[in-house]
Amino acid sequence: MTTKEVYVDAGLIWIGDPCYIMGDDATNRVTDWMDFCDKLHTHEGISSPLGHGVGIAVSSGYGDGTYPVDIEFNNEGRPSKVTITFIEEAEDMVENDEPHHN
Repeated sequence: MTTKEVYVDAGLIWIGDPCYIMGDDATNRVTDWMDFCDKLHTHEGISSPLGHGVGIAVSSGYGDGTYPVDIEFNNEGRPSKVTITFIEEAEDMVENDEPHHN
């Protein structure tokens, strides 16, 4: 397993194939950041703003910060699983019941 990190400044992570949203032949082309944001309607922190199967936007829990990404590989050395941890269970709430931010 390899651990990397991802930086979040938009309060969300986009998971999807860029060929569906970038380039002249993209079927769900996004022209710029505001165009993407205009299409973003979240439900419980998860959204498919550009259509089913194109990709998903997932809330990063408490918002901006640095989050660990664990990558597992199969016996051929190919990525088989990616896990992003937004909130550790022990960090869910601090003693004064205020959210803990990364």
